[in-house]
Amino acid sequence: MTSSSDRRGVALIVVLLLLGVLGMVAAEVGGAARLEGHLVVTLRARTVARYAAESGVLAATARVEALLDSVRAPIARPVMFHRLAAYVGPLKDVDIGGARFTVAFSDLNARLDLNRGDSRALRALFGQFTTQSRAEVIVAGLRSRPLGRMGELVAVPGVDEELALAVAPYVTVWSDGMVNVNSAPEPVLAALPGLGEANARSLVGQREAGAVFLPSVQAQPPQGTQIVFATAPPGVVVTTAPRRLLVISRGWQQGSPLTHEIQAVYAVVGAQLLLQVWQERDL
Repeated sequence: MTSSSDRRGVALIVVLLLLGVLGMVAAEVGGAARLEGHLVVTLRARTVARYAAESGVLAATARVEALLDSVRAPIARPVMFHRLAAYVGPLKDVDIGGARFTVAFSDLNARLDLNRGDSRALRALFGQFTTQSRAEVIVAGLRSRPLGRMGELVAVPGVDEELALAVAPYVTVWSDGMVNVNSAPEPVLAALPGLGEANARSLVGQREAGAVFLPSVQAQPPQGTQIVFATAPPGVVVTTAPRRLLVISRGWQQGSPLTHEIQAVYAVVGAQLLLQVWQERDL
């Protein structure tokens, strides 16, 4: 026969087991709640960051279109774009109520386009960083298989990571094949057929002294903005103002490490910017 003390002992053990189980359940529920709360906070921060980055793109394009509308004469646009950095300078660390964004511009015509650029210019550019025979192989590979993004450059025959990093500041896949003499660096200018290193160095020196190159009246087409080097072979045409602009906008929620980046490429057509490429990523 079971005594009352034995029954009380068994009951105590059962109660302790139940308390242990309830404690484990409570811990799991609490952990799930904390995880869900963290996910909600992260999702909100990511959403805020994305909308902040979009706000940056909208603010930047509105400002550039206003400038384009105020400077209708094509011959005046090289000077306007030369001062673009000063116009968009205020778009740095902009507060929009709990979120912030920063915008940067890049003139894609300051680079050689790997898909649309002149083959002679591309061979000359790669030849500045490797052998001429290897440059020939690379350009042949580019012509057989156009690139969709810069990351694909390392898959081109003859290109390794070291070479890809070396040429990265001078090439793009988002331009229209034109080169802007008012913004292109010396290696890009030197690669243009008929220009060469000495003339490229002279152009850069004049720019550093404050010169802004304007469209040639003799070679100016109806819409303006293009000139032709007299020493260049037929078909080698450059521009004096950007025709493709890359807008890079980064947004974030204040107090959160999450950052969202948007890269948008616009074609400059008259007084308008026409979207060509839109890419997003979380940083």
